[in-house]
Amino acid sequence: MTSTEAYNGIYDAHPDSSAHRVFFAFSNEQIEEGMKKCGYKDTSEIVHAGQGMYGSRENLRAFLAEYDNRAERVKNECDPQKVYEYEFGNHECGYTGTDEEAIKLVVDIFGKDRAKQVVRQHAVISIDGIEEDI
Repeated sequence: MTSTEAYNGIYDAHPDSSAHRVFFAFSNEQIEEGMKKCGYKDTSEIVHAGQGMYGSRENLRAFLAEYDNRAERVKNECDPQKVYEYEFGNHECGYTGTDEEAIKLVVDIFGKDRAKQVVRQHAVISIDGIEEDI
């Protein structure tokens, strides 16, 4: 399996929201349906985590931790250059004339030191000028 295939496989796998008793809703009706499906009896049992995501604090933390685990796997199993190349195409950086989205993802996953080793195209911003998420 290539690094690009590994990256795609890791990022194509999403945590199971139902298994974590987390649901997405964008109307009161959907909130009621999600609560019923996930076994919540009262709105006091859930919080809104943004972007339409609901569940108990504990369940939301566990669900979001799965995404952190996924990022850690990419960091350990994938090549920053291949991730950059994939995201460069995915974000249509060749059309926009800047690789900002692609290189920011690489910095977020691998850190600035490893991102500086990436051979870039359409580099408009410096890696040192990118704010790391964590």
